[in-house]
Amino acid sequence: MKIKWQRSISFQMNSGMLLILVALFTMVGMSIWMTATFNKLSEQVSQELLPELSRSNDLHLALTYVHRKMDALPRVDSNAGNRVIVAELITELNKISAAIDNINNDQYSRSLSEMTNILVPIVNAYSLAVARNIQIKMDLQSKILLLDDIYLKQIQSDSVDNVLKGQVNKLYTLSRSLFDLQTTFLFKRSIQKISIIINSLAKADQLNENLFNVISHPQHGIVSILHKRKEIAGNLSILNTQTDVIVEQLISVSLAKVTDLENLVQAATIKLKKETTEYTQLMIILVLLTTLFTIGLMLYFHTNVSKRLMVIAKSLSTKNSRNVLENQASGMSEISIIAKAILKFRENSEQQRTKITASLDQLKFIIEKSSQAVIIYREDRIVFCNQYSQKMLDISTDSNTNIVSQNLLMAIDDKTYLDRLKVGTCYFRFFATDIEWDGKKSTLALLIDITNEVRKEKQLIKNLEIVTDESLVDSLTGLYNRRKLEMFIEQKVGSEYALIIADIDWFKAFNDHYGHAEGDVCITKVATAIKECLRSDDDIAVRYGGEEFLILLVNSSLTQAELVAERIQSIIHKLDIKHEKSEYKHLSLSLGVAHSTEFKQGSWQELFEIADKRLYYAKSNGRARVVSKGDLQPLKM
Repeated sequence: MKIKWQRSISFQMNSGMLLILVALFTMVGMSIWMTATFNKLSEQVSQELLPELSRSNDLHLALTYVHRKMDALPRVDSNAGNRVIVAELITELNKISAAIDNINNDQYSRSLSEMTNILVPIVNAYSLAVARNIQIKMDLQSKILLLDDIYLKQIQSDSVDNVLKGQVNKLYTLSRSLFDLQTTFLFKRSIQKISIIINSLAKADQLNENLFNVISHPQHGIVSILHKRKEIAGNLSILNTQTDVIVEQLISVSLAKVTDLENLVQAATIKLKKETTEYTQLMIILVLLTTLFTIGLMLYFHTNVSKRLMVIAKSLSTKNSRNVLENQASGMSEISIIAKAILKFRENSEQQRTKITASLDQLKFIIEKSSQAVIIYREDRIVFCNQYSQKMLDISTDSNTNIVSQNLLMAIDDKTYLDRLKVGTCYFRFFATDIEWDGKKSTLALLIDITNEVRKEKQLIKNLEIVTDESLVDSLTGLYNRRKLEMFIEQKVGSEYALIIADIDWFKAFNDHYGHAEGDVCITKVATAIKECLRSDDDIAVRYGGEEFLILLVNSSLTQAELVAERIQSIIHKLDIKHEKSEYKHLSLSLGVAHSTEFKQGSWQELFEIADKRLYYAKSNGRARVVSKGDLQPLKM
């Protein structure tokens, strides 16, 4: 049955998966594009803006440092300090010039370069003025000391009268006050007073002329030095103003540059954040749409495929499922075709089942009416037996397997062919194999009655034995005697064999209580039970002593010998022969079992000793039991 490919579920599912793949490839493409954009912006910020910002910021800090040093230069008290500060300023200005050279050649770098070039000679001039100012301070200090010394000598001199001393004191006081005057007017007026006093005292011979030179010498006097100090102070003020203006302009330009670069970095960061946010939102939307589409596709698949398949699968385990399959068969999808195919298969199966049932009924009828015994055995019970089996073997499907011949059950378990199998008083040619019966694994057993043939054969053998071997049979029990056993032992047995020694428990007490006649009857019944448990004519049962028996099982494993011993014990128990002198109040046997594999290249006597010791072990541990190789305690050989 053909369907249109456009309407098929596989086409719809593949189309949905293709859309999902397209969405995934789109997200991958957007991710690559956004990564490239992010890398480009990051590269611009990290390789261009941030290094330039760092250089500009370092330049701004250097200019700020120059400004602080320029402010500290006028307050230097020594030439050494002046030289140190000037050296630091020149070094820093050289670094600034080198940094400016590394900046792009733009208006900003040209402005900084011009102002730096102007600042260098001003700094040198500033330094010289500061040095002269320091020298003047030193000269003034020495002149003051000299003035103080001359003044003290003049005041303390006896040759100077008190009037002159008063004038000298006034001159000294005015000279010392010149250092503290703040205005030019006061300074000029004090100098005029000093000049008047000096002119009046110049005619006095008692005074030291050095006093007037220290104060008013045209080149080296205190007044001349103070004039020079005021002149240098004016120059320093001018230079300080120039340096302040230039440095502040430099700081302003560099700060403006730093601010501009910071704004550019901030703008680039904001742009990067904005684009990243937009990309993230777009990716989230695309992921959500893809997820919703995938969920929808999964729901569609669940509804149109998985759910319908589950309905079909559940309907297969129910009898009345035709309506369900017919509902699922509507349409032209793949699921509908599957449902239609199952319906058609069921119809064919029903037809085949009807034919098979009819054939089975015919086969069962043939088996039921067969002149051969047919048994079906499963799970330790008989599940079928035909009329011939019920008649000849006295069994049915309701029979307990405990009352079915153990020979038959053992043969069924072995699943083999036996040319002669004894079941009760009848003989059969036996075959068993695995089959299926009513849909379950079972065992088919086929038994062909050969009782008449065996009876004729046995009668012929018996007649021959009566003539030739009367001396080998025990007259009371019909079992072989020890002479037959010795003859058998002399033969070389090529296969494995087992030996069972059986002894009647408390038999002497039985004879003493019931008499020897009853004892003989008891021995006969035990011998009959032993005969019934022999598997084939190859097995030998011997009356070894008064109440002791020996069974030789040819072609037998140890497990099979143990089963035979247990079967003998079971039959004796079912006979329920009363024995008042027994602990169990009925007759019982003790049995020891041995196998030919238990000795290597040994003699028959060794195997007999093994079985005899196990019989003794059974007698010593309560009697009425079978002791073999695998029992609880090891035997001491």
